[in-house]
Amino acid sequence: MSQIHDVTQYLSSFVNALYASGVTEAVICPGSRSTPLALALQRQGKITPYVLMDERSAAFFALGMAKVSGKPVVLLSTSGTAAANFMPAVVEAYWAHVPLIILTADRPPELRDSGASQTIDQVRLYGSHVKWFQDMPITNGDEALNRFAAITAERAVYYASIQPHGPVHLNFPFREPLLIEDTMRSSTMMPTPRVVPSIASPHPVLIRNVVHSLRSYRQGLILVGAGLMRPALKQILRLSDKLQWPIFADPLSNIRGLDPHIIGTYDAFLRNRTDLPIIDCIIRLGAPMTSKALNLYTENSYAIIVDGENSYREPQLQSGQVIEGDLNEVLVAINQQLELESFSSDARWYTFWMQKHHEMLARIENTMPTLLEPAEPFLYYHLNQWLTPLAPVDVFVSNSMPVRDLDTFTQNPDESIQFWANRGANGIDGIISTTMGIAAMKSQAVLITGDLAFYHDMNGLFAAKKYNLDVLIIVINNDGGGIFSFLPQSRLDHEEFETLFGTPHGLTFEHAALLYGAHYRLAKTHDQLQRAFSDLISLKGLRILEWQTRGRPENVVMHYEFWQG
Repeated sequence: MSQIHDVTQYLSSFVNALYASGVTEAVICPGSRSTPLALALQRQGKITPYVLMDERSAAFFALGMAKVSGKPVVLLSTSGTAAANFMPAVVEAYWAHVPLIILTADRPPELRDSGASQTIDQVRLYGSHVKWFQDMPITNGDEALNRFAAITAERAVYYASIQPHGPVHLNFPFREPLLIEDTMRSSTMMPTPRVVPSIASPHPVLIRNVVHSLRSYRQGLILVGAGLMRPALKQILRLSDKLQWPIFADPLSNIRGLDPHIIGTYDAFLRNRTDLPIIDCIIRLGAPMTSKALNLYTENSYAIIVDGENSYREPQLQSGQVIEGDLNEVLVAINQQLELESFSSDARWYTFWMQKHHEMLARIENTMPTLLEPAEPFLYYHLNQWLTPLAPVDVFVSNSMPVRDLDTFTQNPDESIQFWANRGANGIDGIISTTMGIAAMKSQAVLITGDLAFYHDMNGLFAAKKYNLDVLIIVINNDGGGIFSFLPQSRLDHEEFETLFGTPHGLTFEHAALLYGAHYRLAKTHDQLQRAFSDLISLKGLRILEWQTRGRPENVVMHYEFWQG
């Protein structure tokens, strides 16, 4: 048999096993050395291929797809620096628990470390930022290697999918000729998982100990962080009712607005903590909260953290416990144990915080008409209302100021709006590309981003043009890095601050819109913003709304005036 035949059989076994294990999407970056894998994925027939040229953008595109689907997405590159360009998205996927299966083509062993073209050390290229790595063998036609390829595919899907989700990396060396046969080997695999994870239930002794510890505290909060929290909402409300502790919900928890007992205004009213009571204990569900004000307020509280993604996420070094396991099951067990305990609660504690919440809701509503325009919070306050015609809709929010203003000013969305962000490593890279991946899976998406994050990932716009994606992008252009104006660096000499941190660029983005065939609108006032938003949501395809806002120093003053009441 020929080498081409042997490689065809080998890769047929591999890609058919991927599909049988649940993989249905692959993002392919063109290249020579990766040709056999690209053809195998393309010809498999049931895996949908997306082909994007920029590896960094493609990796975030795959991340967006996997983020909203919860299923592993394949990502393929050729050898050399092409594979290195995946690194930012791999890091984000690892820390955000997003399942990716990264395939990198490589030179054969005899060409490594020899000065061969487009050859770098790809063995464990992503280091500790992948959950599992395998340097694949070069096939010689042995049927045992075909079985090994299939088993490795199954294991890759398994390791990417078990909690915490995350990326895995398979490195494939190939010798020339870099082709496969036109006809792939048919699949005889049954969709039965090779590895079946054990299902651990909450340990009764642990649950009793947690509930006993709660009896020592009266002044507590339930914090609901980013994650898939809606399935556990019933148990979260039940816990709050039993303890009479309020629920503070992060905007990325996507439970704000689903029940009137859920508080979302805490970031604003905790900016002034004078005379606020000490918090004895917090129960945090999921990832750390976005709000720095809340994290500072509760940093000395006893912390019971229930992490449904089986990940240790407790950066504040608080006293307490971290409980891993299915979030809903753990909460059911805690609630059942609470029913058996004599637990005295104080309704006045709960009422105190609800009053704070309603007072802040009223202040937000009364403040918005008085803002000197164009003010950035104006967008976030009206976001729920303006998005209604698109519902149901997924909204991706950039890091830095956008996610923080979302936290403060976007209150009580309904269940038809789902918010997302890349809060694993919290970078501003890949923001557009991640949104495009979400749109590819969910039929449409909205992105809210700052000007620097938009500039950083403009190559990501190509996916919308190529795949006719329905994406509305709102670019908040304050001519630089707005968040630095809120940080201690802002006290530096003005010229030094602007050079190193403010980084004004003087760019507008109408030509980027023209390059990628997007509908474009420019807004400079609140009325223009509302009209442009209304106009663009009635259109299809890629739409870019550039909103030029007040200067960064004025934005800081406006925020502080609001926080101080």
